[in-house]
Amino acid sequence: MVNEPKYFKVEKEGPIVIWKFYNPPRNLWDAETGPEFLQLVESFYQDRNLRVGIFTSGMPDVFIQHYDVSLLVKMGEQLLQGTLPPPPRRVGFRRDSKPIIVAINAPLAGGGLELTMSFDFRFMSRAASAAQSEVSVGILAGGGGTQRMPRLIGLGRALEIQLTGRRIFADEAERIGLITRACDPLRLMPEVMEFARELANKPPLAVSLIRRCMYEGMNMTLDDGLALESELFREAVKSSDALERMRAYVAVSQDPQRAEELRKQWEKQAQA
Repeated sequence: MVNEPKYFKVEKEGPIVIWKFYNPPRNLWDAETGPEFLQLVESFYQDRNLRVGIFTSGMPDVFIQHYDVSLLVKMGEQLLQGTLPPPPRRVGFRRDSKPIIVAINAPLAGGGLELTMSFDFRFMSRAASAAQSEVSVGILAGGGGTQRMPRLIGLGRALEIQLTGRRIFADEAERIGLITRACDPLRLMPEVMEFARELANKPPLAVSLIRRCMYEGMNMTLDDGLALESELFREAVKSSDALERMRAYVAVSQDPQRAEELRKQWEKQAQA
């Protein structure tokens, strides 16, 4: 657990945690910031009172400029000398746990864009822009960009964006499916918080199982994905929370007033 993060300001609002990344002057992502954030995320997974995470920048003018290129130069030199150890297998965020939203409030590029694509939802200010610009310095995206972007927007669009390195703005990013929603700058955090509260009010087991089923199923054949869905459906339908909700639904299906009372009751339980 990170008691006093060096690169993040951590705020909590009920079941929602907000991580504000702060590494002036350029908000570079590097070998220290990444592990610190992974520790914060692991603490979020383990805290039963938290249901949704939000990642954003603590600097108004830059989200994440990119990964620290000086470290990549050092990596290249070590590779030439044969002194760099093999990389560990890269792992993403857990897909059997809680959703994370990213609020892109300023420009970003390179590794910054790759990081945002690893989250569940991306909200982007119309004052921000993004670029997968590694081609300009003679390399390719090495933080998941060549794999996640085609899965989000298709191979053709991803190739065009990464081979040109051009900048993308929020409305285009939403249109092609790279982000979830484009927002006016002053509306970015209010819309993110509204969406986060909506997610936090949903049954946590159902949220976890839906995420797991979709993310794991994307890498399976259709038959295997359907089998996983059937397995997780059975796990959900026997849970005490689901049984309570389904019994209540059946009992009040002809009584809208009672249904509304139950909805409010479940929302209060989620916020408790």
